[in-house]
Amino acid sequence: MKMAQEKSGLGVGRCVLNLMTAYAVTVVLVMLFALVLCYSDISEEWISRGARLITLFSVALAGALCAKSGKRGGWLIGGVSGILYMIVLYALGYMIFGEIELSAASMLRVVYGLLAGIVGGIIGINMKK
Repeated sequence: MKMAQEKSGLGVGRCVLNLMTAYAVTVVLVMLFALVLCYSDISEEWISRGARLITLFSVALAGALCAKSGKRGGWLIGGVSGILYMIVLYALGYMIFGEIELSAASMLRVVYGLLAGIVGGIIGINMKK
């Protein structure tokens, strides 16, 4: 089994760990953003923009980290990690708030997550160890 993972270039366990790392980075960035919002005169319209930017950065980070350990297909690995990131994010939102928003805007966010993961995967596959 380990030999098959090494040949495919995708360690599922490593990718799950990288997704958890991206979520940890998300939490830290959200806390820092909350502090900036609390102690500055930034308007409330920046809350949704900041949350989107933090999410896209974290999705790209997850894609880059997952693809970095691969040998090829970084865009695919990044895209899959981006979709997984967004699915877990929506699942956590459902568990916390008890409902899930299924609208065109939420589907567009998933597409943005996919694209950010693809970009991160392309960057990650080209990173030298």
